[in-house]
Amino acid sequence: MLPLVLVLFYTSQIEPNFDYPETRREIVVDTFHGVEVSDPYRWLEDDVRKSEEVAAWVKSENIVTREYLDSIEALPQITKALTNAWNYPKQGSPFHRGKRWFQSRNSGLQNHSVIYTGDSPTNMNTVLLDPNSFSEDGTRALSMYSPSPNGTYVTWGISDAGSDWSVWYSKNLVTGETLPEVMRDIKNNSPSWLPDESGFYYSRYPHSDSQGHIATTDGSELWLHKIGTEQTEDTLVWSDPDHPDRFYGASVTQDGGWLVVSVSEGTSSNNAMLIKGPDHSKLHWFVPEFDASIQLIGGIGNKLWFKTDHNAPKGKICSATFENSQLTWKDVIPEQKNILRGADIVGGKITATWLEDASTKATVHSLDGKELYAVHMPGIGTAGGFGGHNDDKTVYWSYSSYNYPPSTFTLDLDSGKTELFWKTDFPVDLSEMVVQRQFVTSSDGAKVPLFIVSHKNTKLDGNNPVLLYGYGGFDISILPRFSTSRAIWMEMGGVYAVACIRGGSEYGRAWHEGGMLANKQQVFDDFIACGEWLIEKKWTNTNKLAIQGGSNGGLLVGACMTQRPDLFGACLPAVGVMDMLRFPLFTVGWAWTSDYGSPDDPEMFPILFGYSPYHNVEDGIAYPPTLVTTGDTDDRVVPGHSFKFAAALQHAQAGDNPVLIRIETRAGHGAGKPTALRIEEAADVYAFLHKSLGMRGF
Repeated sequence: MLPLVLVLFYTSQIEPNFDYPETRREIVVDTFHGVEVSDPYRWLEDDVRKSEEVAAWVKSENIVTREYLDSIEALPQITKALTNAWNYPKQGSPFHRGKRWFQSRNSGLQNHSVIYTGDSPTNMNTVLLDPNSFSEDGTRALSMYSPSPNGTYVTWGISDAGSDWSVWYSKNLVTGETLPEVMRDIKNNSPSWLPDESGFYYSRYPHSDSQGHIATTDGSELWLHKIGTEQTEDTLVWSDPDHPDRFYGASVTQDGGWLVVSVSEGTSSNNAMLIKGPDHSKLHWFVPEFDASIQLIGGIGNKLWFKTDHNAPKGKICSATFENSQLTWKDVIPEQKNILRGADIVGGKITATWLEDASTKATVHSLDGKELYAVHMPGIGTAGGFGGHNDDKTVYWSYSSYNYPPSTFTLDLDSGKTELFWKTDFPVDLSEMVVQRQFVTSSDGAKVPLFIVSHKNTKLDGNNPVLLYGYGGFDISILPRFSTSRAIWMEMGGVYAVACIRGGSEYGRAWHEGGMLANKQQVFDDFIACGEWLIEKKWTNTNKLAIQGGSNGGLLVGACMTQRPDLFGACLPAVGVMDMLRFPLFTVGWAWTSDYGSPDDPEMFPILFGYSPYHNVEDGIAYPPTLVTTGDTDDRVVPGHSFKFAAALQHAQAGDNPVLIRIETRAGHGAGKPTALRIEEAADVYAFLHKSLGMRGF
């Protein structure tokens, strides 16, 4: 695949009705399998920190976008409402390591939650880590923190400007001493501590340039770090130069000291497994095939329990017992009607969470799999937690839904009794907000769950502003969770809808595979079907139906709006994968070929080219009002995707609908974004919708 690059300049044949910045176009042509593909905005892929031209373009686009958004009369009121709504105390579920307890808390408008520690779940008043002190503008964030098994040490990571890369530090919690090691070349990882607290396993990329947000990242390796020593003294545990596309995730059992390493290729949901016993023998292949997902959930002595979808597309739990050098596998909880989402070994029992039509159910079982009881859920929503240690008698779990702010409950493992531990005091009345779950028939006859959140008195007159959200990829479920900003959207008179489309894991492995590789178009068909259903059932009309998604969901919005520009009243693609022919060339994009396929594959190329948002923008089409959002230092989905897509849309747009791009500076893919910037972005997005959808008042 050899690109022909000729630096020739030409201007649009269509005079835009909006005063966009002038964006240079080049003649750049790549040939894929005999097909010539134009890429006139290739230069916008350059690193904004290294290219003065790209930086100037970003500045010019932001000026135009800012002028438009600031002219919207409702913006100040929306900002005020979001700020007031965000200003409430927030807490994470407490957990302990030994006798030391930990919890994250936010007083309301703090840019980042603060980590507290203490001697009980109700007495944690000592500040352990305050990410608000990392930087004045809040753009340095806590990427993770991990206390050691008995609470003697803590290791934490700090990311800068929203980067997936982080730098790790460690501290002795008994003496208060900050330890000498500073650990780098780490991305999206956390420590797996040894039971004796002498160190931990972790993954790193020693051959990668962690200073650039565009450079390709591969070559993950597994290392052992001894606490209190420099990173240069670490021991390489596993490396496979012949397979630089593999990722490693280590787990060490609390009881028994088994090291279990999950080995994945790209972002595939299938993985193999390495294992090392408590005798400290070398790692060896435990599950050598990449034909199913398998995940360690816990171990006691010489027995390990796993969650897997091997010969069980909806998931099951099995055990592996080691006796006299022999391995015995046994199904413990067989495949059920519902989807097995997660499990843990705690208090001598198995806790399991399930998805029933994309809503959480939870059960508790004996170690041999017998169901002891089901945990009562407050409603249709999402629950998590249920983890702990083998000697725990009580576990903490959280629950939220669209109209139910996050709250923490306790579960007595012996009696099955649950109690409310802490309830969020949310400042907006949600009592008249109703959550319903409908099922939409897609293009192939499948039933797609669609959650709809609205005021109980909403009239089905076809005139409501509706915001439809989706993701649809990488085996990720989009579940009913609480969102402060969504609550304000409904306060504005909006209806919020969430489509659980193919590509996710809402219905297990088959649901994921039904929306990946050659089946990817089904994801867009599902989403479009949900939009059409909302119109057919008189929830809204084409002028008042907005769509939103981020990352792979940004691709979803980009594909749907280029395929059906007539269907939507506004489009909000965020940090999206928009160029399906060049995504493998940046950061970790090569790993996404497990879900998307590769443009180098002659069978996948026409499929990718057929829905690639950037390549399917057509001159002279009246696209809906569009606000593209991204961060200028996103090192997961590089901003060049959004830059090129926005430039192509502005060039092609016919009519008066605005096509704008909002580019957050010193921001990445979204993780670690400070509260102040989250409020500003949400206010801009809702103000854009307020004007685009013709909303009144507020």
